[in-house]
Amino acid sequence: MDPFCSKEGFGRTIFYESEKFMALHDIKPVVLGHVLIVPKRHVLDLLELDNSEKDDMRKVFDIVVPKVLEMYKASENSYDLTLQVGPYSGRSVPHLHAHIIPRRKDDVYQREDKNIYEDIKLNASSFSLEDVDREVGRLRKEFKYARETL
Repeated sequence: MDPFCSKEGFGRTIFYESEKFMALHDIKPVVLGHVLIVPKRHVLDLLELDNSEKDDMRKVFDIVVPKVLEMYKASENSYDLTLQVGPYSGRSVPHLHAHIIPRRKDDVYQREDKNIYEDIKLNASSFSLEDVDREVGRLRKEFKYARETL
């Protein structure tokens, strides 16, 4: 089942919404501030988005990325942007979503080689749901997201 098509599982982590997209904190983040940009309509591939969705997605990126980088003190505005499209890409959820992961000079990951992509693939996280909830609260305050927790 696609968790992005039902807000029951992840709705508690949404901190920003536009007409066609939502931004949420990953429930198993690689680092705090690891957020996702997700279309509200169920699509598997970036190429399935219509022009209005592409325009809206760009606006969401323009709003979300700078604030997240500032909030999580990304070094020299460093971040990973990952879209895993197709069944052989390593994606874990069959719904288009972009990972935005703020990076800092001295990041420490689960693996010694600092290969963040392997951490994403393993979906390893040392952060609790309480940690994630705290960050969602911070993000909601920053983005003035007034919707009640789902």
